[in-house]
Amino acid sequence: MLGSLEHSSPVVKDSSVHQAAQACWYRHANTEELKDFFRWFSWIKDISLSPEKYYLAHGALETAKQQWLHHHYSLSAECILINGKYEASLSQLPDGVLAMSLGEAQSVFSNLLRVYDIDEQPLAFFNAVCAHDFGVVIYVPEDLQISEVLSIRHVCFPLSHDDRVIYSPKIVLIIGKRASCNVHISHHTERNSGVMESFTVVNGVTEIFVSEEAEVALTMCSKYVKEERVSWSHTVTVEKQGACSIQYDLLEDVQGIGWFDNTFSLVGARAYGEALVSILSPRNTWMRNRVHHHAESTMSQQLIKSILHSGSFSFSGGIHISSQGIFSDAYQKHDTLLLSDQASVTTFPRLEILTDDVKASHGATVGPLDRQQMFYMQSRGMTREEAQRKLVQGFLMIQPSLKFFPKLAAQKQQEDSRGVSVDIM
Repeated sequence: MLGSLEHSSPVVKDSSVHQAAQACWYRHANTEELKDFFRWFSWIKDISLSPEKYYLAHGALETAKQQWLHHHYSLSAECILINGKYEASLSQLPDGVLAMSLGEAQSVFSNLLRVYDIDEQPLAFFNAVCAHDFGVVIYVPEDLQISEVLSIRHVCFPLSHDDRVIYSPKIVLIIGKRASCNVHISHHTERNSGVMESFTVVNGVTEIFVSEEAEVALTMCSKYVKEERVSWSHTVTVEKQGACSIQYDLLEDVQGIGWFDNTFSLVGARAYGEALVSILSPRNTWMRNRVHHHAESTMSQQLIKSILHSGSFSFSGGIHISSQGIFSDAYQKHDTLLLSDQASVTTFPRLEILTDDVKASHGATVGPLDRQQMFYMQSRGMTREEAQRKLVQGFLMIQPSLKFFPKLAAQKQQEDSRGVSVDIM
């Protein structure tokens, strides 16, 4: 029974949701790039064949909201979505920042809300069909520098063993000209007695619009365990001299099945985009990055660090430089430490360059921990386990390129000089 859901509805045969699932499955299930992913995300096929087994979730009962209030520490700047629905009563945003439901934003920001192509971004397309108007749009006005980290939390409250529910959170961030902010997005499922093994499908989307000379650094921390299937698409548009960093922190509770799809469109001169990924021993996780350079002198960076004791990780990274992307500079690197024979990793770099006078490069390394470094650290008194843990921590550490984020870097320097510990960038 779906007792803890305020708004839920079954997926009806021949409905728009059913037809969208069918279209995703038939178009992509046998493509070389996505066939393994669709094999593990079999819920898409299941909906195509038996839609009546699934429900769509849009919010929670008041009791679930009260449970969140009483059991979780509230941050000074946070936006809460429960079961895919924006909860304004649980959210508190910095002064000057505007937030509204996706439905309310249709008349204000309709020119910025994306329409997704099923061929290019099938799961973002499916989210658009399922999310309706329950997501959130957050607007940071021009010239506003946010000193606090804006935390956006999506929480699923579990149902029962028999319920197959699709959660479709959608987050839209619009950063005005010369504004700047740090954003932390997290997803997790509340685990209550009796539903630890419940089958959960989370298909989220974040849209980010970075205006001229604006800066945003986003960290994504998603937990997916047991029978969870979590997919999340980030779509970024960066205008002239804007900068956006997306950093994934996937270092714990990644024993479910995960798919993360990042698409950058650098549409203004000297725009910058970067994707930074740190992942530790996932069960099965896919990461796909695509960066499109559509203006001159744009720059991008993709840095991926993966360590696997077990499980499987697959990375696909694309760089596309259009005929307008003269003098652009794009870099991609994937480094992996394989620590056992039970783990596997694959890398698929792709370059498409349609103009001259550009720089574009990619590379990948796979290997074990450095034996000489292990020996040296053990000779200095560390145990083997301590030395390995230290090397793993150092390997996974990635920082955004501060030179592309002068506003956020200056803000961090000011906080450091005052002795204030703030999690920035």
